[in-house]
Amino acid sequence: MKSAIKEWLNDCTEKLNAGELTAEDLHGIKAALNSEKQSVLYLYSKSTNLRSPLGAWALYDPTAPDDPALPSQDPPYGSVLDAVRDGWRIVQFPRPELHNFSEVENAYLSFEFILEKIV
Repeated sequence: MKSAIKEWLNDCTEKLNAGELTAEDLHGIKAALNSEKQSVLYLYSKSTNLRSPLGAWALYDPTAPDDPALPSQDPPYGSVLDAVRDGWRIVQFPRPELHNFSEVENAYLSFEFILEKIV
């Protein structure tokens, strides 16, 4: 999306310099900016370390049906850090002190990272 907007802005700059810029050109940029959607990715890491392997995940895609969907049977990334490298932004870090998993063996689910990407 960002590259399309950059191209549009470059075209508009050229048209402005040539005296050919129209209101319609600017409305196209506005429409592109308004069409952005937020995808949310929950990554359950096996520790608070960004390099730890993932134990579970869920993807919420605003362009897909309302039910969360797994991209595949394999984790979408090897770690939270891999997702960040791919453009996802962390909006919430895990707070394991909020959970008492003393009787549960899968305590790694408390290491929930929430990430977003604008698409």
